[in-house]
Amino acid sequence: MSTIDVTPKTNSTNSPSGSQSIITNDSLGKDDFLKLLIAQMQNQDPLNPTDNKDSIAQLAQFSSLEQMNNIATSMDSLNQSMTFFSQQSALTQGSAMIGKWVSGIDIDGETVLEGTVEAVKWLDGDPKLQIRKEDGTVVDLEMGLITLVKEKTPPVTDEPTDTEEDTTTPEDESVTEPELETV
Repeated sequence: MSTIDVTPKTNSTNSPSGSQSIITNDSLGKDDFLKLLIAQMQNQDPLNPTDNKDSIAQLAQFSSLEQMNNIATSMDSLNQSMTFFSQQSALTQGSAMIGKWVSGIDIDGETVLEGTVEAVKWLDGDPKLQIRKEDGTVVDLEMGLITLVKEKTPPVTDEPTDTEEDTTTPEDESVTEPELETV
């Protein structure tokens, strides 16, 4: 059995404007395989024909090659779909955090970033939350570096609020049981 070299080769040609490189791919595809198979069958020695077992083995190899190509194409398509789904899922998760207070560690691994999430963006292949810190600056925080998420809480004040009033009425305090009459 002979081996076919499938490495790309470069041919150089000189033109009046300078030299150009032409890259050709010398790998064999399924069409080339079929052409070789047909040429082999047409040019076989009639006194010593190719054995049926060899022909069947070659057709089985061709069928296997075709199936492997189809699987590779399907896997590429699945990979693209899963990547898209993963990106959309991450953006959806991030959008659910808009308006919430988050805390996390910056990329440097030391700086703590805290603030309210204002937006989610896709940057450098990862989802990032834009958070507004207490000092008013906006910074980016990677979603994978979040350590705490909670509802945005109102600022704490020392003044009493209206909800702390006494809601009992004088009628509630003087409720007595009626006396039973005997007949």
